[in-house]
Amino acid sequence: MPFRWIEHTGELEVELEADSEQGLFEAGFDAICDLVSGDGTPERIEVPVELTGSDRALLMADWLGELAFLAETRGLVPERLESFELDEDRVRALVQGSAGYPAHLVKAVTYHRLSFERADGGWRARVVLDV
Repeated sequence: MPFRWIEHTGELEVELEADSEQGLFEAGFDAICDLVSGDGTPERIEVPVELTGSDRALLMADWLGELAFLAETRGLVPERLESFELDEDRVRALVQGSAGYPAHLVKAVTYHRLSFERADGGWRARVVLDV
């Protein structure tokens, strides 16, 4: 599994592992899908996402925060990435899912213990969510 949840009081930490930087962002998507999965409807939603930032750890925090925001505000139950591009200072994605009732667990993505680094021949990231 490309992610692992670690529970804390009032927080939920996710550790992500992948062979590449892009793989970490995709693992983050999988983690958020797991966290906010809920009852979907037949109505399909497709949402473009574009975020910029030169610091990878902060860009990861923004990415997970945006996915949680879309679940909360648009009722997006995310299911797949139709497309995903990671440039030097930008994430661009097309997120697909269903309209519905995702679990509303994430209040905010924090910078506490935030990391994004090379590890064991691949990449590892850590993000703490306020729940």
